Amino acid sequence: MLESVLMLILAAFVSYFIGTINFSKIIAWRARRKDITQIGSKNPGAMNMLRSFGFGLAFLTFVAEALKAGLTCFLFGLLYEHLGIWGGSEFVYYLAGFSLMIGYNFPVWSKFKGGKGVACFAGILLFSPIWYVSLGWFVVCFFLFLWIDIGSVISLTYTGGLTIATTIFFWLSGYSVWVASYITAMIWALYILTLIRHRANFKRLLNHTENKAGILEKLRKMFKHKKGEKIIDESQVESEAEDEIVIDDTDKTSETEEVEITEEEKREKPQTEEIIVDEEDK
Repeated sequence: MLESVLMLILAAFVSYFIGTINFSKIIAWRARRKDITQIGSKNPGAMNMLRSFGFGLAFLTFVAEALKAGLTCFLFGLLYEHLGIWGGSEFVYYLAGFSLMIGYNFPVWSKFKGGKGVACFAGILLFSPIWYVSLGWFVVCFFLFLWIDIGSVISLTYTGGLTIATTIFFWLSGYSVWVASYITAMIWALYILTLIRHRANFKRLLNHTENKAGILEKLRKMFKHKKGEKIIDESQVESEAEDEIVIDDTDKTSETEEVEITEEEKREKPQTEEIIVDEEDK
């Protein structure tokens, strides 16, 4: 019994530190040489990646975070499959998911300031017994996102729907009361954590100041740009602007020199004419 408890503590500990790995920071730096915590909403998550860098990098971030969370839970559940504590693999699976979400939201390496965990939440359910619900609900919410275009509303709708679906599944699928109660408590704790992390969004929604994601525009830019067209990064735009200023200064300098030369010629011209007239009089 003691050995099993120590193994559970180890699983929770390792899952927390896996959760602190933030792919939005990694992808933003590798792809754009930008710190995602210093631009846009400064939140290191997929939604800020969407607003700052477009749909492609945002979707890559979402998939990476979801796979990180889902595979962590799945592997720990598989490793502890025969653990005789309150349901075995299911217990370890959701314990790992909860610990991972805590690590993602409150990473020790970043002064406990992390993302909001929607992609991790999706990944935890992606490898669960209701994986088909997770995928189907994702598709539905994606089309809702195209229509509503408010990321926080879609995020909470998606995670809320999965929370309800998980609760219904484990209470109606023949699991023991202990297992159903434990998993229900864990999944609702994760959803409440997600709600808390979106508290600033709630204030903006009530004040009608919540920013839209502009997902349709970003999709058009991704799929309808001309073949061979160069997509300019912000850093490139700034450097080009500086070059233009230098060129303009050079042009102004050359124009000034031409004006000065012209004025000097005008000054010399009448003096020459006077000299010619004097010689003729002589």
